[in-house]
Amino acid sequence: MKKIKRHIKHFLEQRLTKSLLSFLSRRSLARLQSWGGWLGKLMYRNNTKLARITRKNLSLVYPELGEEQLEDRVNKSLQETMKMGMELGRCWIAPLEDIMSDVKNVYGLDELKALHNSGQSVIVLGPHLGNWELFGHFINQHFTFSAMYAPQKNEELDRIIYHGRSRAGMEMVPANLKGVASLLKSLKQGGIVGSLPDQEPDDRSGGVFAPFMGVESFSPKLVTRLISKTGAKVMAGFAERLPDGQGFNIHFIAADDGIYSPDEVQAVTAMNRTVERLVAIAPEQYQWEYKRFKTRPEGEARFY
Repeated sequence: MKKIKRHIKHFLEQRLTKSLLSFLSRRSLARLQSWGGWLGKLMYRNNTKLARITRKNLSLVYPELGEEQLEDRVNKSLQETMKMGMELGRCWIAPLEDIMSDVKNVYGLDELKALHNSGQSVIVLGPHLGNWELFGHFINQHFTFSAMYAPQKNEELDRIIYHGRSRAGMEMVPANLKGVASLLKSLKQGGIVGSLPDQEPDDRSGGVFAPFMGVESFSPKLVTRLISKTGAKVMAGFAERLPDGQGFNIHFIAADDGIYSPDEVQAVTAMNRTVERLVAIAPEQYQWEYKRFKTRPEGEARFY
């Protein structure tokens, strides 16, 4: 009986995932964002687990906020994150020309093109800010681009994500040593690769503690290692969500010069400063719902 129940659950998960994302992919951007905003407000009113994590994160990084200001930020953050969730089906399944028509203004792309045209390899930092799926699609419209990918447990969702990202030309490499080797090869050939700068590494050897938004954060050091082995330059960017379904602005900025320091802590600190500069453009669109400060230095109490 248990085996039958597992099969039924698995079947329903696969079918519902595909049906839901397909349904969302056919809705207008304005409609999706309206639904996401409503869902975020509902989560805030019910003080869900995500609302509590968001509140904790925002209280840590913006200690100067009064209670009313903090709660307003929590509410808006939940709305923006839920908008991102509603936009996923559109990003993975809708025609690419429809997705790219959502881009209204682009800032800093010329600097990235100049680096690439000179033969320089480039690492693009893409934090969980704005719509990171659309940001990846945009890069692929201009360059051959490689990024790591961790397979999903839901097989149907995994197929949708993999196809949704790779159809624009992104080379998906596994999130392991083999994938790192692929990124190194691409960089040594003058390519462009993407990296997540704001996700805790799975093990202690993969990161160091460095300040992010004034809080010591366990941060990945993959970028510093790639730089040391290839001499790559680093830029960062995101797709900023405009209000009322108007579309997105794409931002690219050069990384803080300290990212090239041979000292890993100084380099990772500079990487985090770079992410901070992007977050300052649209602070409510950062994924504050993620337990960014889960791992603490030895002897320090947990935040969550």
